[in-house]
Amino acid sequence: MPSVKYLFVLTSSPKDFFCEQTLVAIASLRDHNPNAFVTLLTDDKTAATLTSGSRAALKEAVDELKVLALDEKFTPMLRSRYLKTVMRNVVDGDFLYMDSDIAIVDDLSIPDEWRGGIYAVLDFHTNLSKAINRKKVLNNAKMMGFSPILNDEIFNGGVMFAADTPEAREFFKMWHELWLYCVSKNFPYDMASLAETNYKFGYVTKKMDGGWNCQLAYGNRFLPTAKVLHFFGSRIIDTRGRKVPESMNIFLPKILRKDFYTNLKNLPVTVNADKSIHINEYYDDVIAHAKDAFMYQTNKVGAAGAYIIRSYAFAKSLAWLYKKMPILVKPLEWIGKLFR
Repeated sequence: MPSVKYLFVLTSSPKDFFCEQTLVAIASLRDHNPNAFVTLLTDDKTAATLTSGSRAALKEAVDELKVLALDEKFTPMLRSRYLKTVMRNVVDGDFLYMDSDIAIVDDLSIPDEWRGGIYAVLDFHTNLSKAINRKKVLNNAKMMGFSPILNDEIFNGGVMFAADTPEAREFFKMWHELWLYCVSKNFPYDMASLAETNYKFGYVTKKMDGGWNCQLAYGNRFLPTAKVLHFFGSRIIDTRGRKVPESMNIFLPKILRKDFYTNLKNLPVTVNADKSIHINEYYDDVIAHAKDAFMYQTNKVGAAGAYIIRSYAFAKSLAWLYKKMPILVKPLEWIGKLFR
């Protein structure tokens, strides 16, 4: 068994681009960690679709495929959260779990001090008392009858290290049970149940350095030494098939464009004998240099400017412009030229 597994969870159909996102994430992992042992945990409905094109390539790109048969009535969201909350108890060995809306940009060798523990990064890279969603988090906890999060810490579940220990398995068992309780209350999200599990286990989750889950909208200070860039699916912009000039790279890096993933459905993907992934020169370059695209933003507009253009509000506004008033994207294109 490898010393650590790099774990991804996938629930997808050919109609979405989650499979392609995962393929890009794994390609970036292999660029910087060529000997990584990759495990994919998926559900039976998704597994049945991994038969051709980029979907078949994803299956070929992993070292271990785990498939769980789930209730066919589960929505895709419920399937995804189900897999995530049970992953510790269906995958053997220590693992580093990562969401698919990421890019790995450095070596992910696990520090010795993590062995035997559970590690994650604080949500928004800050204590709960300073977080912009503090009221929402506390209201959700109260609504579910959970702890008010007395240690002032709530962790982002996008990147988690979990050792294969009895305590970690019990932790995830409780997380799954509490998540099912939330589902029964029509609250299918997994963050509140994760926080409550951490409370019940005496706040056993320890803090990773922020670079292990650099949440780009809030973690610019971690970008220079980041290992994992977490850009969040909500910040992937649909450009509606319109040509995006180079001047827009400062506002919309290529890896944040929806067509970067949807176009991949129709491209040949080669998985080499060493499991490295080759798509074409354009894709390979974007994936290998994902960090450079965001460093470029910071270098051109500064930390304060980068905070604005990586925010959810900016992403939502840009997506709206592309959909409703694309002519108003032109001023951004002109502004972008000033920074080139």
